[in-house]
Amino acid sequence: MAKFIDEVDLLVQAGKGGNGIISFRREANVDRGGPDGGDGGDGGSIYFLGDTGQNTLLNLYLEKHLKAEDGENGKPKNAYGAKGQDLVVKVPLGTMVYSNGNLIADVVNEEKYLIAKGGIGGKGNLHFKSSRNTAPRICENGTLGEKFDLHLTLKVLADVGFVGKPSAGKSTILSLISNAKPKIADYEFTTLVPQLGLVKYYENSFVAADLPGIIKNASEGKGLGIQFLKHIERCKVIAHIIDFGSLDKNPIEDYKIINNELKSYNLRLEKLPQVVIANKSDLEGFEKNLKTFKAKFPKVKIVENSAFINPNIIEIKGEIWKILQKVKDINTEKAKDEVVVIKFSQDPIKINKLNANTWEISGENVYKIYDKIPLVSRDNLWRLNAKLRDLGVFELIKQTGVKNGDTIKIRDFEFTWDEENF
Repeated sequence: MAKFIDEVDLLVQAGKGGNGIISFRREANVDRGGPDGGDGGDGGSIYFLGDTGQNTLLNLYLEKHLKAEDGENGKPKNAYGAKGQDLVVKVPLGTMVYSNGNLIADVVNEEKYLIAKGGIGGKGNLHFKSSRNTAPRICENGTLGEKFDLHLTLKVLADVGFVGKPSAGKSTILSLISNAKPKIADYEFTTLVPQLGLVKYYENSFVAADLPGIIKNASEGKGLGIQFLKHIERCKVIAHIIDFGSLDKNPIEDYKIINNELKSYNLRLEKLPQVVIANKSDLEGFEKNLKTFKAKFPKVKIVENSAFINPNIIEIKGEIWKILQKVKDINTEKAKDEVVVIKFSQDPIKINKLNANTWEISGENVYKIYDKIPLVSRDNLWRLNAKLRDLGVFELIKQTGVKNGDTIKIRDFEFTWDEENF
């Protein structure tokens, strides 16, 4: 069985858009052929695809870095560069994707979720032809694809969560009512990871999850429970599996302990509809414990069961299905609409003095312009100057006190300041 991983830190990087190029027709018997530089292709995007066949983030834990394909550069004869191939990564349903603490995707359906958008391909010089400039030596670089540091958290997506103390019979009951094949043995903490099973009830179905045994103070980090309590948050119904038959067990105390842990971890959990499956009805202590429990909790729905002698499978399925039908929880349907979209604020333009004669300009808008315009021709250099002027960069330089002859840097590009030429 694959190792269960429910939290992963991951770097994703969409593909860069291909660069447009400067090119002119070169054909026999064609004098002064016009511009024919093609556009670059868009960079590939990264998508997460919800997959019911997965229940762990192990594949991403091993990857650490995902990168989509870059777009191809444009080509002569107005040939466009190929689009970079999208990267589609399968993840378990219930995967929540965070960036800088913001939820950007909640994978609750078997569909693709855009995680990082690919860059846009740059334009070739054919796009810049005009009546005033019939032979433009202007082109654009493709933009960078989105790049994020992500934190992924898996919260099991199940309709009903089986909870109970170790050795209460959760795994056995799940194996009897569903297609799950959990490890079963007569010792504590047999279940080390959440187990999912599809339960068929006549023409209907629902998903049940067996969660590792919860003990007292699990919400404070004791036992295995703290690692998996979060997986109950997605459930619509809580099914308590309690040993009513063993003489050394106290069903009332066990029920209280589990509910206290649910309450301590998240107040919402205690408000979920609950059903108690009174297990091990074939043992001698069952009738006495059942009578005492009903007297203490007369309103709690109880289904009697003997997992090994005469399992009450149909009644268990039916009672859970009946409760699910009454649940009005629409969190799953709303999840996509509630996704928070990350919006990055644009930094102001800054001019920093590096030494007596050198200054550096920084700022998101400045970098976008500089990265977009390759300085491979005089026309492109003029275009860069015009864009920076429109942005207010040159006016800001004048106000800062930069002297004629000083060096100004933008990334790795340097130019000499002369106020009359700007």
